[in-house]
Amino acid sequence: MTVNRRSTPWALLVGLAAMLLLTITGCAGQRAPSDQMATERMTAGDAVSAPAPLSPKTPPSPQQDRDIVTTGSLDLTVSDVGGSADKLIELATSLGGRVDDRTQSTGPGHTRTAMLTVRIPSAKVDEFLDGAQRLGEASSLTVRHDDVTSQRVDLDARVKALQASVDRLTTLMKSAATTADLLEAEKELTSRQADLDSLRAQRAQLGEQTSYATLTVSLASEFEAPSAGFVASVRHGWHALLSFTHGLISITGFLLPWLPVIAVLAGLLVVARRRSRRRRQ
Repeated sequence: MTVNRRSTPWALLVGLAAMLLLTITGCAGQRAPSDQMATERMTAGDAVSAPAPLSPKTPPSPQQDRDIVTTGSLDLTVSDVGGSADKLIELATSLGGRVDDRTQSTGPGHTRTAMLTVRIPSAKVDEFLDGAQRLGEASSLTVRHDDVTSQRVDLDARVKALQASVDRLTTLMKSAATTADLLEAEKELTSRQADLDSLRAQRAQLGEQTSYATLTVSLASEFEAPSAGFVASVRHGWHALLSFTHGLISITGFLLPWLPVIAVLAGLLVVARRRSRRRRQ
C-alpha cells in the first residue's frame, strides 16, 4: 500500500484548524449566559434610574396647583360718594366678599371722598371690578397677581417636618427613664410646638390671601371750583351774614344762663356806690 506523504501535512493542518474552531465555539457558548445576565442587570438598572413616564390621563399644566395672591386698586369719580360706597358694599357682599375698612371725608370745594378695602373671592375679582366701574368714571385701575406657590410648598414641608418632630418627642416623653430626660424632652417639645403653631398660622394666612383678593376702591365727587362775579360775591356775603348770625346766636345762648348772676353783681355794685356817696355827703 502506497502512502501519499505530501498529503500528511495538509491533513494535520486541517485537523488543528477544526480543533481550534471547536475550542472557540465552546468558549463563546460559555460566555453567552454571563453576557446576557450583565445585559439584564444594566437594563434593570436603567429601568430603576429612568423617570416614570407621565400619565396621559393627567397632562401637565403650567397653572395646575398654583397659589396666586391678587391685589388691586380702583379710583372712581362718582356723583354720590355715600350712595356709591353703599352700593359697593352690597356688591361685595353679594359676591361672597366683605368690607374690612371704610373711611369718608370732605375736602376743599365740598369734594367728598371715600376709601374702602374689600375682600373678594379670587375667582370673582373681574365681576366685582366690572360692577364697580358702572358706578362712575374710572380714572385708575391696577391689578397685580403674585405667585406664592413656592412659599406655600415650603410652609407645608416645614409644617410636616415639625409635626413629625413633635410626634417623636411625644413618644420620647412617654418612654423617658429619668426625670431629667422627661424635663428635657418637655422643654424641647414646647419649643417645637410653638414653632409649629406659628407655621400653621402663616399657612392659614397665606391660604386666606390666595382665596380672597384684596382690593382698595377710592371714591371722589367732582371738584366744584369757586365761582366769581357779582352773583358769587352776593352769595359769599349772604353766607358770611348767616355765619355771623349763627355765631351771635351761639354766644347769646352761651351767656343766657349767666344773666341772673350778672344782674345780681350789677345790683350789688350799684348799692355799694350809693352808700359810698352818702357817707361822703
